[in-house]
Amino acid sequence: MKQLILLALCCPLFTLAQDEAEHRFKNDTLYTSSGYKIYPGQTLRIGKRANDYTGFRYISNINIQPTSLENSAVVVKELSRYGHSPTGSAKIDVKASINFRDGSKGQVTFSLAFDLAIGTRLPGTYHELILPEAYRISVTQAMAMHKPALQNDTLYTSSGYTFYPGRLLQFGEPMGKRGWYRHITFLTPVRPSAVEGKQLRVEEIKDLTFSVLGTAYINIIGTLMENNEEGRELQLHIAFDHAIDNVKGITGELVVPDEFKGVLKKDVQAELKRVENLYLDGIISKETFEAAKKYLLGQ
Repeated sequence: MKQLILLALCCPLFTLAQDEAEHRFKNDTLYTSSGYKIYPGQTLRIGKRANDYTGFRYISNINIQPTSLENSAVVVKELSRYGHSPTGSAKIDVKASINFRDGSKGQVTFSLAFDLAIGTRLPGTYHELILPEAYRISVTQAMAMHKPALQNDTLYTSSGYTFYPGRLLQFGEPMGKRGWYRHITFLTPVRPSAVEGKQLRVEEIKDLTFSVLGTAYINIIGTLMENNEEGRELQLHIAFDHAIDNVKGITGELVVPDEFKGVLKKDVQAELKRVENLYLDGIISKETFEAAKKYLLGQ
């Protein structure tokens, strides 16, 4: 059940707690927490929608079809109504010009939860507001912060262990209820007993995402190795940091050397407060909040 909850909670991006300066709005210029500035005349690069059903997650009250704003560049004309929600999430209203795909020009207005739209800035992650390279976090910086990153087909976990095409991943013991894996969801139907103790040769790594709890996920396509022979193709959705993390000397759901274990620090109360704030801000539904709360309290 917890595997299903985690999969349901997965979303295209999640903003980790940031250590940068506070955001502020002064003299028609918005200073975001990342240091990136938004002002009249600035060109903003808009990324992909969260999904086809909900549209953008952090860009709202759009006066045009979200599909027309997706993957576009807009030139800011006016900023207004800078403010904060009761839990501290900051928004600002943007009026901008836009060139549509058919060559015509128009005007777009929207409300931008700017720090949330900027997201984690970690390599390989999706953002609704795309920043110039100078404002993004490098793999080296991510490693120093114990944050994951995806670059050039290589996944760097928070502990420093890497996944890449050609690497053999060793399945350990399932840690979930009734013999199921807790941090590995098999998108290809397979029983846990069929993979336990076996290896998976990684073929493709994609879609680094974060849940509302801040848990990092990756999708992996690989070939199951059986008796040193190639077996069936499997597709996995893995909370990789949790799958490899464990007390040193105890096998995790993915087997790695002890030096890569025990890195994650968990603060359940802080996570509960973070998820509650997301719910109060209207970013996640009550059902998602209750599922996340249940998961956290059950850890």
